Amino acid sequence: MSKAPQNSNGPSLFEVTLGALLSLTLGVVLAAGYLAAQPVETVRSMPREPNPDKVYYVTGSARSSLGKGWLRKKQMLVEPGAASIELSEDELNTWLNSSKTKSDDEEGGLITPQTMNFRIADGQLQVGLPCSISVAGYNQSLVIQTRGTFVAKGDRFAYSPNEVMVGQLAAHRLPILGGIVAGRLAAMHEAPEDLVEAWQSLSDVNISGNRLNLVRN
Repeated sequence: MSKAPQNSNGPSLFEVTLGALLSLTLGVVLAAGYLAAQPVETVRSMPREPNPDKVYYVTGSARSSLGKGWLRKKQMLVEPGAASIELSEDELNTWLNSSKTKSDDEEGGLITPQTMNFRIADGQLQVGLPCSISVAGYNQSLVIQTRGTFVAKGDRFAYSPNEVMVGQLAAHRLPILGGIVAGRLAAMHEAPEDLVEAWQSLSDVNISGNRLNLVRN
């Protein structure tokens, strides 16, 4: 009895596997894009009973009347010698807003960032950045927010986020994407050279209560 001829034109195991992987990757990309585009609810404080189906963006206080002490503390930071400096979120946000340049608000293109915001809560520093996205006539608001602490890296301290949210997408669960977003966020505001040098001289950076503590021995 002769065997039935095999279909030499059928897909190979490699082709089937590759197709499945590409379909899975496309599905992940589409799902990530969908979650990233979903709006978050901006609030001043978390509701007593948060909706588990919502992602909240809690803004940090930026009252200039309470943040005006940042100038004196900046001077303490850049002057040589021992120093112990406590910064509130009001002071951090007042410093950030006063140090913005005109070009910070004129970045066109695909993503236009708005005002960055700091919040200190639960032993972590939150960095939030509302953005607007414009693609071929499509406009969408987006909030990027990271939460983390400071860790020693070599002879200096660096902000190390353990949570990176892009819209409703938990980007920190996608290590490459989370790292890219956090790095881009950190690079958006370039500190003056004197502050960079002062930061490198710190012996400790930590968060206690609702304060960022900078210490130089």
